Amino acid sequence: MKAIIVHSTSSKEMSLKIAKNYEGEMYRIEHLKPVYKSRFAQLFFYGFQTVTNKSVKIKPMDIDLSKYDEVYLVSPVWAGRINAYMKAFLKQYQIKNKKVHIIASCEGGYKNYFITFRAFLDPSNEIVEEAVYVNNELVK
Repeated sequence: MKAIIVHSTSSKEMSLKIAKNYEGEMYRIEHLKPVYKSRFAQLFFYGFQTVTNKSVKIKPMDIDLSKYDEVYLVSPVWAGRINAYMKAFLKQYQIKNKKVHIIASCEGGYKNYFITFRAFLDPSNEIVEEAVYVNNELVK
């Protein structure tokens, strides 16, 4: 079975649109606090949280990862790396012994994304795909 874990906050919700292209049970990472609506506030505040490694809180999720053999992790790139909310999910919900797909969405600048993402995955996982969508176009 496949699980699709997605985090998407922008008004375009590109990560959510990308996640819907995959088959599996979808789970959405949601912020515990209200989401900033302005693009500037999102870039500034969420980028700051990501760059400074600020701890963030997410809403509890009803997910049993043990029933999945494959996991898709879909989220936007923030400040060139894994965003604070996906990081919070990976710290709270341990993914082990799975086939993992890391899927990113961004408008550019993803150089360190996969490197920073892998640091939060257990080494028992097999990363079978790393893909990035830049301005809605797949750039593998």
